[in-house]
Amino acid sequence: MSHRKTAVLLTAAIWQAPAPADAQLAATTDEPAVEIVHTVGCVERRTGDAEWWLTRAAEPTVTRPGVFNEDEVDEAREQAAGALEFHLVGVADFLGAEALLRSFDRSSFTTPDQVNATGELREGRRVLVKGLRIAAEAVERINLLAVVGLADTCGG
Repeated sequence: MSHRKTAVLLTAAIWQAPAPADAQLAATTDEPAVEIVHTVGCVERRTGDAEWWLTRAAEPTVTRPGVFNEDEVDEAREQAAGALEFHLVGVADFLGAEALLRSFDRSSFTTPDQVNATGELREGRRVLVKGLRIAAEAVERINLLAVVGLADTCGG
């Protein structure tokens, strides 16, 4: 192999593209940019099917990624209602089939036999949610990762 080819190979082996500034910052901190939290509250729909909210929500607790275990669900059933509300985003996977097809123009590219939705997110239902807590000036949001129905009504 010629000297020129060896130099090119060595250069290619040690050169790395610089990481974006955000990636460099994230790599230097142990704290996640957005916390994963869970909380309990009541599902409310506003502005037709377009907006979903968690009302009467308890203060969110930082939690681990993954699905809920049985103990977490049992504890959530006993948790008192709170006074917070969160705009829910990323709701599509947690709606029922009919609600999903009515929302987000899904019916234009999804047929009823292709729907993949849990049906856990229904208006008036008390739920346990897990998601990414997104702070905002006007209203906080939770980008849903998991939803478990606790009761079909929110009670008094």
